[in-house]
Amino acid sequence: MIILDRYIEEVGKHLPRKNRSDIQKEIRSTIEDMLEDRAAQNGRPLDDSLVQEVLKEYGAPSKVAASYLPVRYLIGPRMYPFFTLVLRIVFSVLFVIALVRLGIALSKDTLSWTTFLKIIGQNTMNFLTGILSAFGNIVLIFAILERTMPASQYEMEEEKWDPKELNSVSDPDKVNRVELIFEVLFTVLGLILFNFYPDFPKFEWVSGDKWIICPGFSEAFFQYLPWINILFLLQIVIDLVLIREGIWKTVTRILYCIIESGFIALACVMLVGPSLIDLDMQHFQSIFGEASETIIAFFDRLPHFVLIILIIVQSIDVMKMIWKALNRSKTV
Repeated sequence: MIILDRYIEEVGKHLPRKNRSDIQKEIRSTIEDMLEDRAAQNGRPLDDSLVQEVLKEYGAPSKVAASYLPVRYLIGPRMYPFFTLVLRIVFSVLFVIALVRLGIALSKDTLSWTTFLKIIGQNTMNFLTGILSAFGNIVLIFAILERTMPASQYEMEEEKWDPKELNSVSDPDKVNRVELIFEVLFTVLGLILFNFYPDFPKFEWVSGDKWIICPGFSEAFFQYLPWINILFLLQIVIDLVLIREGIWKTVTRILYCIIESGFIALACVMLVGPSLIDLDMQHFQSIFGEASETIIAFFDRLPHFVLIILIIVQSIDVMKMIWKALNRSKTV
């Protein structure tokens, strides 16, 4: 039976050399038994037509060979938990480094929209390149470990578990009311200071027989004040809703992300806009002399550092909220 010989040979191409001959003999014996049974049951001669019919039922050579092989993984189940843990750690570190580099780059020079977008684009591409490179290296390392390390090295003993411990596990959707109350108080304080005390912060000193008062914020800052007020009021509303309900829901998570994104967008606009500090050089020179330029430069750059920190912190908050919402949706 030439067809059967060719079939057995084709199956062997997909088998490891070590056990190939034994498996081929087993498959041949099984198929020959099937042919004899089929011929006896149907009263048919053992011809090529019957062989083709039986081989078609038995399966394609590659599929038959795969049934004799162990399941093949690039990274198997025993290594996968460690693999995902390392990925999370490395990606988190790379993300923090990328944010720090972005903050340093944004704080170096006076920014225009073109420069701002260019820096954002370059740092984003560098971050993505680093992520892809790290991912490829980690996959390669774990694929090698999967094939070289004995399974006993990664076997974990099953811990004793008591269902009573479930009562002590905190609900991830539960809000911290104390933290929210303080946030509301500080937000209200910010609204009062910015709207009812426009000279805050201000610099005061005596020069000769004159009392000099120099307001801190420039007129450019007060152009953003209506947007600041809107975002602050929305923040208070969402905080009060959370304090009342005591738990995060999908709607409140979405609203929180929208409000935080508004703060991030406003901070980016303020970062590339006119200076938010307006200090009089002549008044400072009368007090600090040659050091006045350094002092004014420091206070002029201070809002940039504050805004960069604000963007970084709130971006992390938004991503954490999105991550929790996605994980929550998977478990529901």
